[in-house]
Amino acid sequence: NVLSEEGVRQSVLSILDATLLFSISTVTPEGRPYINTAYFSYSDALELYFLSHPASLHCRNLARNASIAATIFSSAQQWTDPGRGLQLFGTCAVTSGAAAEEAERVYRKRFPGYPKWKASLKNEDLGHEYRFYRIDVASIKVLDESNLGDAVFVRASVAVDR
Repeated sequence: NVLSEEGVRQSVLSILDATLLFSISTVTPEGRPYINTAYFSYSDALELYFLSHPASLHCRNLARNASIAATIFSSAQQWTDPGRGLQLFGTCAVTSGAAAEEAERVYRKRFPGYPKWKASLKNEDLGHEYRFYRIDVASIKVLDESNLGDAVFVRASVAVDR
Protein backbone atom coordinates (compact mmCIF):
# COMPACT_ATOMS: atom_id res chain seq x y z
CA ASN A 1 0.00 0.00 0.00
CA VAL A 2 1.76 3.15 -1.24
CA LEU A 3 0.92 6.32 0.65
CA SER A 4 0.77 9.63 -1.16
CA GLU A 5 1.19 13.05 0.40
CA GLU A 6 -2.23 14.04 -0.96
CA GLY A 7 -3.84 10.87 0.47
CA VAL A 8 -2.44 11.62 3.91
CA ARG A 9 -3.53 15.27 3.63
CA GLN A 10 -7.07 14.21 2.72
CA SER A 11 -7.16 11.84 5.72
CA VAL A 12 -6.02 14.64 8.02
CA LEU A 13 -8.60 17.11 6.70
CA SER A 14 -11.35 14.49 6.86
CA ILE A 15 -10.56 13.68 10.51
CA LEU A 16 -10.42 17.39 11.39
CA ASP A 17 -13.74 17.99 9.65
CA ALA A 18 -15.46 15.10 11.43
CA THR A 19 -14.35 16.08 14.94
CA LEU A 20 -15.28 19.23 16.88
CA LEU A 21 -13.35 18.73 20.13
CA PHE A 22 -9.70 18.14 20.81
CA SER A 23 -7.55 17.61 23.87
CA ILE A 24 -4.50 19.83 24.22
CA SER A 25 -1.53 19.26 26.44
CA THR A 26 0.56 22.14 27.74
CA VAL A 27 3.51 22.29 30.14
CA THR A 28 3.25 23.78 33.64
CA PRO A 29 6.05 25.96 35.07
CA GLU A 30 7.13 22.87 37.06
CA GLY A 31 7.51 20.92 33.80
CA ARG A 32 4.44 18.75 34.32
CA PRO A 33 1.85 18.08 31.61
CA TYR A 34 -1.57 19.68 31.82
CA ILE A 35 -4.49 18.67 29.59
CA ASN A 36 -7.58 20.58 28.50
CA THR A 37 -10.41 19.93 26.07
CA ALA A 38 -11.71 22.62 23.71
CA TYR A 39 -13.68 23.15 20.53
CA PHE A 40 -11.42 23.90 17.59
CA SER A 41 -11.48 25.16 14.03
CA TYR A 42 -8.79 24.84 11.40
CA SER A 43 -7.54 26.29 8.14
CA ASP A 44 -6.51 24.45 4.98
CA ALA A 45 -2.93 25.39 5.93
CA LEU A 46 -3.34 23.20 9.03
CA GLU A 47 -3.49 26.07 11.50
CA LEU A 48 -5.74 25.12 14.39
CA TYR A 49 -7.64 27.69 16.44
CA PHE A 50 -9.45 27.57 19.75
CA LEU A 51 -11.19 30.17 21.87
CA SER A 52 -10.25 30.45 25.53
CA HIS A 53 -9.79 32.78 28.47
CA PRO A 54 -6.21 34.06 28.90
CA ALA A 55 -6.38 33.40 32.66
CA SER A 56 -7.15 29.70 32.19
CA LEU A 57 -4.33 27.40 33.28
CA HIS A 58 -3.62 26.07 29.79
CA CYS A 59 -3.38 29.63 28.39
CA ARG A 60 -1.13 30.75 31.25
CA ASN A 61 1.05 27.70 30.54
CA LEU A 62 1.22 28.67 26.85
CA ALA A 63 2.22 32.24 27.73
CA ARG A 64 5.31 30.78 29.47
CA ASN A 65 6.00 27.83 27.16
CA ALA A 66 4.45 27.72 23.68
CA SER A 67 4.90 23.93 23.30
CA ILE A 68 1.65 22.08 22.72
CA ALA A 69 0.41 18.65 21.76
CA ALA A 70 -3.13 17.77 20.72
CA THR A 71 -5.18 14.63 20.09
CA ILE A 72 -8.18 14.59 17.79
CA PHE A 73 -10.40 11.53 17.55
CA SER A 74 -14.00 10.45 17.86
CA SER A 75 -14.76 8.91 21.23
CA ALA A 76 -17.66 7.06 19.56
CA GLN A 77 -15.23 4.72 17.77
CA GLN A 78 -15.63 1.06 18.67
CA TRP A 79 -12.53 -0.89 19.62
CA THR A 80 -13.15 -3.36 16.76
CA ASP A 81 -13.64 -0.64 14.11
CA PRO A 82 -10.81 0.71 11.99
CA GLY A 83 -8.99 3.31 14.07
CA ARG A 84 -8.96 6.98 13.13
CA GLY A 85 -7.32 9.95 14.81
CA LEU A 86 -4.55 12.53 14.90
CA GLN A 87 -1.79 13.61 17.21
CA LEU A 88 -0.39 17.08 16.55
CA PHE A 89 2.75 18.72 17.93
CA GLY A 90 3.78 22.34 17.66
CA THR A 91 3.58 25.74 19.26
CA CYS A 92 0.66 27.91 20.25
CA ALA A 93 0.09 31.58 20.99
CA VAL A 94 -2.71 34.08 21.39
CA THR A 95 -3.66 35.80 18.13
CA SER A 96 -3.95 39.52 17.48
CA GLY A 97 -4.67 41.85 14.58
CA ALA A 98 -5.16 40.16 11.21
CA ALA A 99 -4.38 36.73 12.71
CA ALA A 100 -7.21 37.17 15.24
CA GLU A 101 -9.58 38.22 12.45
CA GLU A 102 -8.65 35.12 10.44
CA ALA A 103 -9.11 32.92 13.51
CA GLU A 104 -12.56 34.39 14.12
CA ARG A 105 -13.54 33.96 10.45
CA VAL A 106 -12.54 30.28 10.46
CA TYR A 107 -14.21 29.69 13.85
CA ARG A 108 -17.44 31.38 12.74
CA LYS A 109 -17.52 29.21 9.61
CA ARG A 110 -17.16 26.01 11.64
CA PHE A 111 -19.49 27.06 14.47
CA PRO A 112 -22.46 29.00 13.04
CA GLY A 113 -23.78 29.67 16.57
CA TYR A 114 -20.65 31.64 17.51
CA PRO A 115 -21.86 35.08 16.27
CA LYS A 116 -25.14 34.74 18.18
CA TRP A 117 -23.26 33.73 21.34
CA LYS A 118 -20.87 36.67 20.96
CA ALA A 119 -23.72 39.12 20.33
CA SER A 120 -25.56 37.85 23.44
CA LEU A 121 -22.69 38.66 25.81
CA LYS A 122 -23.43 41.24 28.45
CA ASN A 123 -20.78 43.79 29.48
CA GLU A 124 -19.86 41.88 32.62
CA ASP A 125 -19.57 38.47 30.91
CA LEU A 126 -16.15 36.82 30.91
CA GLY A 127 -16.72 35.89 27.28
CA HIS A 128 -15.57 39.39 26.30
CA GLU A 129 -12.12 38.48 27.60
CA TYR A 130 -11.81 35.27 25.54
CA ARG A 131 -9.11 35.26 22.87
CA PHE A 132 -8.34 33.08 19.90
CA TYR A 133 -5.22 30.95 20.08
CA ARG A 134 -3.47 29.52 17.03
CA ILE A 135 -1.58 26.25 16.96
CA ASP A 136 1.21 26.14 14.40
CA VAL A 137 1.60 22.43 13.71
CA ALA A 138 5.21 21.27 13.28
CA SER A 139 4.58 17.53 13.10
CA ILE A 140 1.67 15.15 12.97
CA LYS A 141 0.90 11.48 13.53
CA VAL A 142 -2.06 10.11 11.56
CA LEU A 143 -4.04 6.91 12.08
CA ASP A 144 -6.70 6.31 9.44
CA GLU A 145 -6.89 2.56 9.02
CA SER A 146 -9.75 2.62 6.50
CA ASN A 147 -7.80 4.85 4.11
CA LEU A 148 -4.11 4.43 4.93
CA GLY A 149 -3.93 0.81 6.02
CA ASP A 150 -4.40 -1.43 9.04
CA ALA A 151 -2.14 -0.41 11.96
CA VAL A 152 -0.38 2.19 9.77
CA PHE A 153 0.72 5.29 11.66
CA VAL A 154 1.95 8.04 9.38
CA ARG A 155 4.34 10.55 10.94
CA ALA A 156 5.13 13.70 9.04
CA SER A 157 6.64 17.13 9.43
CA VAL A 158 4.36 19.99 8.47
CA ALA A 159 5.89 22.74 6.37
CA VAL A 160 3.88 25.95 6.32
CA ASP A 161 4.71 29.07 4.34
CA ARG A 162 4.15 32.18 6.46
